[in-house]
Amino acid sequence: MTSRTSTSELDPQHFRHVVGHLASGVTVVTTRMDGEAYGMTASSVTSLSLAPPMMLACLNRATPTTQAVSRSGRYAVNVLGQGHAHLAQQFAVPSDDKFKGVEVLEGRHRVPLLAGALAHIECEVVEEITGGTHSIFVGRVLLATAGQGEPLTYFRGGFGRFEFARDDAVYQRARRQVLERQYAADEVLHLDDLAHQLDVDAASAFYALTRLAADGLVHRDPARGYVITPFDVATSDEAFDARCAIELGVIQVAGTTAADDDVVELRRRFETMASLLVGQRFVDFESYLDANYAFHEQLVSLARNPALTAAFGRLSIKTVMTRSFGSTPVTSQDFIEAQRLITEGLEQRDPTVATAGVLRYTELAKGRVREILAQTGGRL
Repeated sequence: MTSRTSTSELDPQHFRHVVGHLASGVTVVTTRMDGEAYGMTASSVTSLSLAPPMMLACLNRATPTTQAVSRSGRYAVNVLGQGHAHLAQQFAVPSDDKFKGVEVLEGRHRVPLLAGALAHIECEVVEEITGGTHSIFVGRVLLATAGQGEPLTYFRGGFGRFEFARDDAVYQRARRQVLERQYAADEVLHLDDLAHQLDVDAASAFYALTRLAADGLVHRDPARGYVITPFDVATSDEAFDARCAIELGVIQVAGTTAADDDVVELRRRFETMASLLVGQRFVDFESYLDANYAFHEQLVSLARNPALTAAFGRLSIKTVMTRSFGSTPVTSQDFIEAQRLITEGLEQRDPTVATAGVLRYTELAKGRVREILAQTGGRL
């Protein structure tokens, strides 16, 4: 099923998933400041103008490289080839020496260039624009050179060739290990260690890490690298209570006035979700997770209030549910029955029944987290 969400309703994780379908080349942006070389992997780099030749580079403001580009006023775009996934990985994670083992050339305009890159584009910053978490550098091209070869590409969270071959099995194994709590909360996942544990190459391990980060199971710490995201009762209670508050507000506003077509769609989404939980077992947990999210998203949309829908999207409920259910296929039909109560209450235009369903479902969800955490000493 195609996911469609209007601009006002987008949350960061959904947006990351959608724009991940935009294939792009992979570059390393480099500069030099006070005699020190800086570099970072960047896929948000593009040509802006042919006459005059200009480039755009969008870099996260929290990184040292961005600050160095801003101060030095110059940068180089190093376009990576198919055999350079290791360079993309090396420059994508925090390190005291990102250039370790990398052959570097001195650009004509005193910026470091990666010797093996497919192409080099040296730029002078003519404008710096702030856009959200990033700085957008408009660069006038001073020099551009290119060699032979095929470019490395970035697509749906991983590096590869134009065939976009994906080692999803590696990601699934890494994900299962995180959900089965083989790593401690706040533990750093080093790329080489993960590759060794999974018995795969670094490229496959890095793809797994980027997917785990998109899931919210790990996060990027600027100083430490990829870290297991802690999960505790406070984290889950906050998310479930916030969802509960939003849904109770929707029922109060639209419980008796929701459009018939919207309620029919809510019923359809409920039936889809219910079909994926048979007895006490998930038929397909990933599909159930998507269907569950779609059901609650539709419930919130009954109010036809984009601000409420956007607030719901920011709760990262999918991540919380993934952590709370873990990797076990076993659950309870009580969850479905509570959501059935919500659906029937709205169909009957009875806010009292729908409210009871929301409160019951929230109680069950919070109880599930406590069951899981009781087995792990109170924190995942």
